[in-house]
Parts: sequence; structure tokens; C-alpha cells
Amino acid sequence: MIRRVLLTVTVLSLIIVAYIIVRPAIEPLIALPQVPGTTMVFTLTLWLFSICHATYTLGWRQALAFFVLSAVISWLFEQVGVATGLVYGPYHYTDVLGPKLGHVPLLIPIAWFMMIYPSHVIANLIGTGKPAGVGGSLIRMAWLSTLGAMTMTAWDVLMDPGMSNPPLQSWVWEQGGPYFGVPLQNFVGWLLTTFTVYLAYRLVERRMGVQPVAPATMMISSLPLVAYFLVLLNYLLLGGGYESEAIRVIGLFVMGFPLLAATGRLVDNSRLS
Repeated sequence: MIRRVLLTVTVLSLIIVAYIIVRPAIEPLIALPQVPGTTMVFTLTLWLFSICHATYTLGWRQALAFFVLSAVISWLFEQVGVATGLVYGPYHYTDVLGPKLGHVPLLIPIAWFMMIYPSHVIANLIGTGKPAGVGGSLIRMAWLSTLGAMTMTAWDVLMDPGMSNPPLQSWVWEQGGPYFGVPLQNFVGWLLTTFTVYLAYRLVERRMGVQPVAPATMMISSLPLVAYFLVLLNYLLLGGGYESEAIRVIGLFVMGFPLLAATGRLVDNSRLS
């Protein structure tokens, strides 16, 4: 029963995410209902996908630990970042993303996990050929955490120009920067934040182990790759809210490469099993 509920919610969440992304591209041809509060709905729906899939493949305690670590660590880094400018560079959030806890919108810690988890699965597949429960030495975990951090930061390479510039402008870079107005320090901050989350979770997972609801088939293991692809597709189709052909080209490589590498490992494993 639990297995079916988790799979149903996971797949339906992914369908909603796909609809939100694809609808603007086909709207000139077919009139489709618009999703109100698109940014918030997209974030919460992709978070729901991630937490349900993590529960299925890791176990509910592990999924909860992963989300709590992600939310707390990302909020702390963001709070320090906004207050001091030391982590990502000088910036502040506007009121677009809703109510804040301290200097940080409540939606932000949720947003971190919604892509931290799919990126975690991709990094596992690239590094070990397994979607979850890889364990290993501290050096191995640090290497996989670095791989995950780079996979995750690739998303921000595409996201930040659209989210920090008009018309969305969910946050403002106070001194600008050389990358579409974004400071390069921001990406160093992203790498540091995500590496910390991944390493903290891997240390917890090594003690707890994983307790999947059911064995992860190739189809189930591929769903986080589909989620990552849908995020990439958003930028390939529409530039992610930032009208620049360069964003599309950059996206094809920075998110396309880890996606292809993980897909190749997943397909190879399915042939060997």
C-alpha cells in the first residue's frame, strides 16, 4: 500500500512539473490552463517528488534526515550569506518568494532539496553505478559529495540569471557580476553549501544504512534523471525566464553532461543485471 502511494505521488508530481515546463512552449499552438503561483507550485511539487522518491529508495528516516540536513544547512549558509555577503557575494532577497525566516524566504530551503536529491542520485550513478546506499570510506564519500555538488551547481549556472534579473528578480546582486550580472563567488558558495549537505547526509547514511520500501527498478531509478532533464528542458525551451541563446547553449553542456553520464551508467547496469 505504502509502495503504491509513494509511486503514485512521485509520478503525478513529475507529470505536474512537466506540464508547468512544457505548457508555455506549446501555448501558441494549444490553449492550456495556466498554473497560478507557478514558481511556488513548481518548487513544492518538485520537492514532493524528491521527498517521496527518497522515501521509496532510502527509507522514511533517511529521507527525513536528508531533507532536514538540507534545509538547516542551506538556511544557515543563506542567512550568513545575506547578512555578510561572505558566502555567495553581496545580495538580498526581494518579496517575490514570500515570507522569510530571518533574511531568507521559507521557500528557499525547500527549493534546495528539490534538486539536491535528484543531483545526489545522478552523482551516485556516475560514481558508483548505484542510485543509493553506496557507503565507503571518508575519501570516497567526499569525492561523491564533490561530484554531487558540481551536478547541483550546474543547475544554478542556468537558474540564477533568470531569477536575479527582471522580470522575476527574486533576489538582487548588489554589486552585479560578470556572469549575466551574477558574481562568480556565488557558484563557489553553491559548491560549498551542497558539498556540506551531501557529506553530512552520507555520514548519517553510513550509520543508518538504507531501508528502501522496495527494490529500485531501472524505471524507478530513472525518475530523478527525468526530473533533472525537465529542469534542463525549461532552459532549452524558454531560457528559464532569461532571454538569452547563450543560456541554452550553456545548459546543454553543464546539465546535459552529468545527465548523459548517469543515464549511460543506468542503462549499462540494467544490461548486466
